[in-house]
Amino acid sequence: MLSDKKNILVCPLDWGLGHATRMVPIIEMLGRKGANAIIAADNRPLEFLKQRFPQNTFIKFGGFSPIYPSNKWMALYMLRSIPEMMIKARLANKILQKIITNHKIDAVISDNRYELSTPRVPAIFITHQLNIQTIGCQKIGKPIIDKTINYFINKFDELWVPDIPSNFQLSGNLSKTNKFAPKRFNIGLLSRFSKPHSGNNIKSIDILIILSGPEPQRTILEELLLEQALKSKLKIVMLLGKPEENTDKEIKNVKLISHLSDAEFSKLIQSADFVISRPGYSTLMDLAVFGKKAVFIPTPGQTEQEYLAHRLLNEGMAFSQDQNNFKLTEAINNQPKYKGLFIENMPELLDARIDNLLKNC
Repeated sequence: MLSDKKNILVCPLDWGLGHATRMVPIIEMLGRKGANAIIAADNRPLEFLKQRFPQNTFIKFGGFSPIYPSNKWMALYMLRSIPEMMIKARLANKILQKIITNHKIDAVISDNRYELSTPRVPAIFITHQLNIQTIGCQKIGKPIIDKTINYFINKFDELWVPDIPSNFQLSGNLSKTNKFAPKRFNIGLLSRFSKPHSGNNIKSIDILIILSGPEPQRTILEELLLEQALKSKLKIVMLLGKPEENTDKEIKNVKLISHLSDAEFSKLIQSADFVISRPGYSTLMDLAVFGKKAVFIPTPGQTEQEYLAHRLLNEGMAFSQDQNNFKLTEAINNQPKYKGLFIENMPELLDARIDNLLKNC
């Protein structure tokens, strides 16, 4: 009976689609185990998850959504935004308490929404960013950043890191810290895609471009890549990352699609010689399922993506270029030198943590 089901509130951050897409395996597993996943999100994550899980209950639950500056001074912009972030965080936590009461919530799973801890029910925090990477003058503020992050994470009952315990961890230094040991658990890579069957990788397009992330940088990259793609003679598909739109059109050799179902998206990834995208962590987890070759363009000033792109370049896994210096011809010429991204996942890790959560909430 529905009344006997545990109500688990799932809250992804609204900083691009990645935090929503990696909630897909968690929501699916909760459903398989007899729990009722109530999804609280906003903007594109809300639209994506509504399309993916039309049978679930949804709550429009806003938070602080950054607008990435068009230059590399993102750190300064974020510093100036702290007062607004704190005000919205306090408001969001008050709303959370009302949601817990009104929807009889038994547990909360928060993906990178630091403000959504509560002593009323078990609260889980999901992140791979425990050791924020800083460069240049940003390093001066790292002790403050670390202290702030530790303060908020310690309010949660458990910390789930989407990575596997192995010699090569996808998150690298981003998740490397000795803190949170009693409450920290690796839960494996979180991807909305299943491991493809052999023989499904018939190539039909040259390049798949995956666009994602906050504005205006998403649109800046779209315009940059479209201009260069139209000058090539290659068959290119550009996935715009806009689930709220219904675009499907062709301009010369380039096909633009606003959004695809997971099944269609999976086929498209497998049909491409290689992928061009941001090295967002959720995108990396998705591409690792396929062992896909890729070229990465970090969001300017986003140190997490810059670190991941540089690391994968050094490991011989994927070529990368800065956005301001990106040349499609150079990316095409270099990508055969790199072996691609493949990591064998351990889904039993997530299974164990969800079993424990449902048993104790």
